[in-house]
Amino acid sequence: MDNILVVGGGSWGTAFADYLARLGKNVKLWVMEKDVIRSIQTEHENTVFLPGIRLADDLQAVADLEGEAATADILIMAVPSKFIRAVMRRLEKVRPPGQTMVNLSKGFEADSLKTISQVAAEIFGPDVAPCWVTLSGPSFARELASQHPTAVVAASANEALLKEIQNGFSSKVLRVYRTDDLQGLEVAGSVKNVMAIASGMINGLDLGFNTTAALVTRANMEISRLGIRLGARAETFWGLAGIGDLILTCFGSLSRNFQLGRKIAMGLSLAMAEKSTPMVAEGVETTKAVNQLAQELDIDMPIARSVYQVLFAGQDVRIALIDLMQRSLKNEWNIN
Repeated sequence: MDNILVVGGGSWGTAFADYLARLGKNVKLWVMEKDVIRSIQTEHENTVFLPGIRLADDLQAVADLEGEAATADILIMAVPSKFIRAVMRRLEKVRPPGQTMVNLSKGFEADSLKTISQVAAEIFGPDVAPCWVTLSGPSFARELASQHPTAVVAASANEALLKEIQNGFSSKVLRVYRTDDLQGLEVAGSVKNVMAIASGMINGLDLGFNTTAALVTRANMEISRLGIRLGARAETFWGLAGIGDLILTCFGSLSRNFQLGRKIAMGLSLAMAEKSTPMVAEGVETTKAVNQLAQELDIDMPIARSVYQVLFAGQDVRIALIDLMQRSLKNEWNIN
């Protein structure tokens, strides 16, 4: 279990690969961009996606996805959700039977409305389920790479594999909890990015903690509604992968989704905000999927709907906020 390939050289993939390398594991990081491979190999730094962080000397950046994947004990997926199907297609014919897959990516596929584990089951077949683990929780890449104590949750249908990953990945820097609620973990990790965009918009309007705290609380209600309807357990949304990750991304300026929302509230178009950084804001594509799911399942998700209206229908952020505040009055605990 010590021969690991991390697939995706963005900030989170790089930080997690560096973390595992410092645990003494044999880690390779597949990176698409040649300049990033060069900077990791020569400067021990991902100068594009994680600048200013010195990486482990023995962390190797590689370009041969198929060749490296075929010999790894563990594949760790850290590719943005909009690209993950294409990457999994490349892995389909080379992945050995029984190979463990650990997913770090968050999001729904915008076209199919599937979670990442559902996309994996479609491509690799149902036998991938006992080999699959999703890791989620409040975890900024830069802070893990800076050795800040971090806690996350691992989810899988395979309890033995869960314990193996939990034991193998935990340290004085990273504490891994476990759950069998894979659906809840994926919904929470995906939809919180939509809410982080909303929080960034609040910040961009120069509003304060009253507004943000109200957003976070009501956002968790919306996420819970969707997750429970999709078969998740309510308690998942009040744990690390739920409210924990939501708090982090809504109050933390390191969140790329937060920053995108902030830039839009300050006058940038969606296209301009996305072009302003090499990072992919997962919440943009997820907003499309969540809005469609809410309509199809008849779930009330007013914050997610407002983010969709601002991003894709041209609604002004200030008008969206006023509309949210002037909705019909309700009981607070309206989880259904």
